[in-house]
Amino acid sequence: MAMLKYPHIKKNAQRKKHPAYPGLTTVSLDRIITYMQYYYVLCQKGSVVHRACVQLDPASADVLHDSLEQRYDLVQVCAVRRSEVDPDILIK
Repeated sequence: MAMLKYPHIKKNAQRKKHPAYPGLTTVSLDRIITYMQYYYVLCQKGSVVHRACVQLDPASADVLHDSLEQRYDLVQVCAVRRSEVDPDILIK
C-alpha cells in the first residue's frame, strides 16, 4: 500500500491559540477594588438594626438592596464618599 503525503501539512502541527474572548484582558483584583464605590448599608427588623460600609459595584449594590428588602422592614443602601466611610463598620 502506498503512503500518502501531504506537503502542506506539518506533522504534529497545532493551530495558533487565540483567546476565547478577543479584547478581554485579565485585571488584578486590587485594581478592580479601587474603582468600586463605597456603600452604606442599613437594615432594620423590629428593634434590631444592622449597619455596615461595603465596597461594591453599582449592580451588586442593587442586588444587595433587593435581597435585603425581602428580609428586613427597613433597608437603605446608598453610595458614600471614601472620606465619609466609618472604619469601625467597614466590611473588607
